[in-house]
Amino acid sequence: MTAMQRKTPAVFFRGGTSKAVFFRAEDVPADVETRNRMLRAVMGSPDPYGRQLDGLGGGISSLSKAMWVERSTRNDADVDYTFAQIGIRDDVVDMSSNCGNMTSAVAPFAVEEGIFPLPDGPAMVRMFNTNTKKVVHAHFTVQDGRAVSTGDMEIPGVSGTGAPMRLDWMDPAGTAGRGVLPTGKLQETFSAPGFGEFPGSIVDAASVCVYVPASAFGLTCAESPMAIDDMREVMAGMEYVRRDAAVRAGLAPTPEAAAQASPRVALIAPPVAYKTLAGTELAAEDYNIAVRVASMENIHRAVQVTGAMSISAGLVVEGTILNEMAVNLETKGDLKIGNPSGVLATRADARKNADGSWNLVSTSAYRTFRRIMDGHVYHP
Repeated sequence: MTAMQRKTPAVFFRGGTSKAVFFRAEDVPADVETRNRMLRAVMGSPDPYGRQLDGLGGGISSLSKAMWVERSTRNDADVDYTFAQIGIRDDVVDMSSNCGNMTSAVAPFAVEEGIFPLPDGPAMVRMFNTNTKKVVHAHFTVQDGRAVSTGDMEIPGVSGTGAPMRLDWMDPAGTAGRGVLPTGKLQETFSAPGFGEFPGSIVDAASVCVYVPASAFGLTCAESPMAIDDMREVMAGMEYVRRDAAVRAGLAPTPEAAAQASPRVALIAPPVAYKTLAGTELAAEDYNIAVRVASMENIHRAVQVTGAMSISAGLVVEGTILNEMAVNLETKGDLKIGNPSGVLATRADARKNADGSWNLVSTSAYRTFRRIMDGHVYHP
């Protein structure tokens, strides 16, 4: 006898350079095993072909995500939201980090679904991310009870334009509980089989990421994500560094136990001319630092917003490898991050304390978003 499929109310959103399925929290099973089974089925995972053809996923990490949202009981938040990164070829449902791109769709979902309705006009929603225990403020406009998504803002990696959504990560440092520098060191020595030793910095702001020079792997950060993905030794070396950093940052007891989504690992380099994925020519003068960030063992086609918040913090904290490698850096203005899709401008408000430690007040970025469809998603 064939079991009938179940259906669950859902909304499909683009947020920044990612897409995700959104649920009301009460529609997500409380039992972890049941919940994860549902999320995998919705996305079409695991898929040994890497296409997620039997679900809503798109075969790459930025298109294999889910969020669920509910009204918050906290004094500093209006809504709580939880993020899940669903594996593609495997059955992993990783909840060790947040997705900054999809965070831009949380407030629109909450307003439009009646979780946190707002009057027309300029709006601000305070959002508590349960994964990282951090609060993000979303600034946007409401019209006729819906978040305005049409506008003239362009962001790298997304065709067309949309309405700007400003996201402010409040007190973003220390998602792992160890401050902006989880090991207490501005720089430390890493190694990878076949590549020797090289310097790096671990920074925790909105997410934990380890940064190492692209030159240590014979690269310049002008390379495309697809080209780096095909460099098996480089990808293996980056993964080796990532797992080592997980232990150093206190995220895992052993390298083997490191979660897939956290920490991330990024190659960084001084600015260099390159072509974006859209074919646009970028000059070295157009940005401050080049990055290529790995996500779920593939190079991201742009840069994750939570990753950009970590990069921003690393740029303004004096003495990190990012701070030393950046060119023409104005720490009180826009921080321009060169990535495969273009340049992402961010800001960071950091204060150096008398004892030499750093207080990270906030980090900010702009995204666009769009509600694509709503209805029911079917799953076993």
